[in-house]
Amino acid sequence: MLFILLLFQLASILPLSLFCPSECVCVSDGAVKCTGAITDIPPVDASHTFLLRLNDTSIKILKAQSIQHLTFILRFSITHSSLHTIHAEAFYGASQLRSIMLSYNALSVLPARVFSRLGNLEQLRLEGNQLASVSADIFQGLVNLTELNLSKNQIAKLDANVFQGMTSLNDLNLSGNLLRKLPQTLFHNLVQLKSLILYSNQLETLENGSFDHLPKLLLLMLNKNQIREIPPQLFWHLPSLLTLTLSNNQLQYLPAESFYFLPNITKLTLYNNPLISLSEQLMGHMPRLQELYLYNTNLNTVPWNLFANMTGLRALNFHYNEKLSSLPRDLFCCQTNLQKLSLKYNNLQHLHPDQFSQLVSLKILLLNDNVLQSLSSRIFHNLPNLAKLELSHNHLSYLPGDVFEGADSLQSVTLGHNRWDCVCNIMDFVEWIKKNQRVVTDLDDVKCDEPYRLQNQKLVSLTYDHLRCGITTTSARHEFVTTASVIHSEPPRLRHLPYPSTTRSSQARQDTSIVFPSTPSSASSLSTHSSTETPSSTPLTEEQFYVAIDAFYDTVVFESCPNIVHSNRYKGWVYLWTVPATGLYGGLLLALHIVLIATGIILIVASAYALYHLNKVVWDLGTAVTRNQTIIAKRLPSFKGKR
Repeated sequence: MLFILLLFQLASILPLSLFCPSECVCVSDGAVKCTGAITDIPPVDASHTFLLRLNDTSIKILKAQSIQHLTFILRFSITHSSLHTIHAEAFYGASQLRSIMLSYNALSVLPARVFSRLGNLEQLRLEGNQLASVSADIFQGLVNLTELNLSKNQIAKLDANVFQGMTSLNDLNLSGNLLRKLPQTLFHNLVQLKSLILYSNQLETLENGSFDHLPKLLLLMLNKNQIREIPPQLFWHLPSLLTLTLSNNQLQYLPAESFYFLPNITKLTLYNNPLISLSEQLMGHMPRLQELYLYNTNLNTVPWNLFANMTGLRALNFHYNEKLSSLPRDLFCCQTNLQKLSLKYNNLQHLHPDQFSQLVSLKILLLNDNVLQSLSSRIFHNLPNLAKLELSHNHLSYLPGDVFEGADSLQSVTLGHNRWDCVCNIMDFVEWIKKNQRVVTDLDDVKCDEPYRLQNQKLVSLTYDHLRCGITTTSARHEFVTTASVIHSEPPRLRHLPYPSTTRSSQARQDTSIVFPSTPSSASSLSTHSSTETPSSTPLTEEQFYVAIDAFYDTVVFESCPNIVHSNRYKGWVYLWTVPATGLYGGLLLALHIVLIATGIILIVASAYALYHLNKVVWDLGTAVTRNQTIIAKRLPSFKGKR
């Protein structure tokens, strides 16, 4: 009895080992995979072969009834081979086939109705060939086909009825072809279609009503085309749509209400379009939208309600818009579920203090590579879940010390490559940096930009002594009076102050200031005073003035000084060239400047005119000399003959 059982087992195994060609691998579940120098269908065991996969072979022609003898085969494929010809009767006798893959071969033509007898076929893949056209009846009879892939061919035109009988089709891939236009009724019979892929073609326009009969469509990919405009209400009849890609086209405008009646959409891409403006009535009710990509456009601002209907938004990629300089205050009013907001590489200069106040779920905020100059102390206060913040590569010179007070979950901040102004009022922010050095991930790049003496010094290393804060002058007000030289038409004098100094037009630091009067007078006053003391008008000698000014160290602040026209440093001294803003001398300088510029322009024009005429004269002389030499050369033989 045991011997009989062994015989039955051997009988089931022997065909696999005896009838498997040397170039193939035969598996017990009926799969046969062959590769190498095969030029025809290999002689495999028909009774045990359900899948035949021929990959990277030398098969060039698929002959008539090539697989008729494989009575149990369900899946057949020839891929990455030299196949260039298929006989019209190649699949006769194989009506049981469920899948045919002829991908990445050299097919340029398919015989008419070559698949017509495959009524049970569910999958047909022809991508990666050289098909330039598809006949109207090529897919006739494929009533059970659910997947058709014609991508990466050279198809430039499709007949309006080519998909007419394919009522069971779920997935249609036409990407990577040369399609410029689609017939309006091309997809009208594909009522079961769920995925329509049309990217990487050359589509320029879309017909109104092209997608009106696709109620079950979930994926529509139109990116990487040349679409310049879309008709109104193009997507209104796609209630089941989940993903819509319109990126990488030539859209400048979108019709109002373009994205109405898309209640189930979860992903929308509009990036890499030269969009100039967006309508306030553009987006309909989109409670399930989770990803929106709107970058690399020509937008300079957007409507305040653009994202208002996107209450379920999780990721908003609104970056690389080089002209985007401002955002409406309530732009992010309704995104309580937003977790990632990217605003990097825009041209944002200012943000409203409440710009992000509603984003209570936000975890990632990217603001790097803008031109932000300042931020409110409360701008991040209502972001309890914020973990990553990027502020590098902006124009920030100062941040309040409590700017991150409400961001308790902060784990990563970038602050480098800004224009940090290292004066006394920045020390509160410096103290925060010192306490959170592990949070600031680009600590070595957070450096002073001003004043000059502290350039490239790391903020984390600053102290009050570095900034020389908290120093006050004597209690009395001192004045040092010099004679105004301009009114007497004398050359402008040099005023010098001790210590290397940074000259800035801003408010005085601490309680100390140096004041130049803004009203022209016969004398210019330089005064130092304490804000808490009663001023005195006792004049100082020049030597006494230098002693009084020592308390200012190297920061000199001019509150009102229209007469400073130049400053220079030399051997530890700061020299200030002064001239009144109005008066005879200032007017003479301005007139002389204008005369010099006008004279220069006249000389340049005159030189160009002279060079032009000189070149013309030289050309005429050269032409005359050449003409004379030619005449002499012609007459010389006759002259010699006469002699």
